[in-house]
Amino acid sequence: MLQLKNVFYNYPNQNYFKGVGPINLTLEKGKVLAIVGKSGSGKTSLIKCIYGLVDLIDGEIKFNNTRVLGPAFNLIPGNENMSLVSQDFYVLDNHTVEENITDKLIGYTNEYKQQRVNKLLKLLDLQVLKNTKARFLSTGQKQRVAIGRALAIIPPLMLLDEPFSNLDAILNTKLFDFVLKEVKKNKTSVILITHQAEEALKYADEVAVLDNGKINQIGNTLDVYYNPKNTKLAGLLGAYSILNPNDIKTKLKSKKVIRPNQLKIIKSGVADIEGQVETCFFNGKCYEILINTISDNQILIYHSAETKEGHAIKLSLV
Repeated sequence: MLQLKNVFYNYPNQNYFKGVGPINLTLEKGKVLAIVGKSGSGKTSLIKCIYGLVDLIDGEIKFNNTRVLGPAFNLIPGNENMSLVSQDFYVLDNHTVEENITDKLIGYTNEYKQQRVNKLLKLLDLQVLKNTKARFLSTGQKQRVAIGRALAIIPPLMLLDEPFSNLDAILNTKLFDFVLKEVKKNKTSVILITHQAEEALKYADEVAVLDNGKINQIGNTLDVYYNPKNTKLAGLLGAYSILNPNDIKTKLKSKKVIRPNQLKIIKSGVADIEGQVETCFFNGKCYEILINTISDNQILIYHSAETKEGHAIKLSLV
């Protein structure tokens, strides 16, 4: 279990010198926590604190009841029970691709080493480059080798700092699927730093929203998605609309944040909301339809079929 208690820390974009916080959170064994926030919100700095690369201003971090200490206390920063997979990739330039990955498997049998390396080479599409020294690789190829090194051994806690964001979509999905299978098998805990809402919603059990070094909301992924504390937090996790009391026939005490998939078009029956189609665009997965309600409010919905602009429409809450 990972525990952060009253943590204050520094990060580059803060606008005052005392640091930010406090941050309190608990991550249970085998759970995946996504930390989302805009660029400069302190996500990477926080994960470096958790790994032991940066000293805290105050508070403490414990993993499995052992305190995590930073470089002020350790000659070699980092924690042996964790792995950090980041965009700041590291490879051994004078070693081959195969040797780079094997290097992380000290203490294992030769048979296991070969099986593990072959699996990662195939996963990362590096088979044809396995005997090539890293210094001859392109930047993208080096990144894949660095990921292979990081995934060679799955530790009790894995820290993922947007490591696959520069890869193509298919390889990105393959790597996340691989990581989640390994995590489930080994009951590993994961912290995923991402600015992509889709990744957080797809892979995480819990989501924490970080802003200016403070956690503004944390909880079950679906609960945070459908019940954000405010519109600023809602926007970090995807498209949303504001439902006014005058839009809907059911009584609302106040304005309500609503996601596009929470409304559906009906052809008959009593509608919760009525309006007119303003625009309709295909986004590659479905049609995004912007609707003007009878109270002159605009609501975004998703639909499987194209709908003509100006068309009168009835909506039902899902």
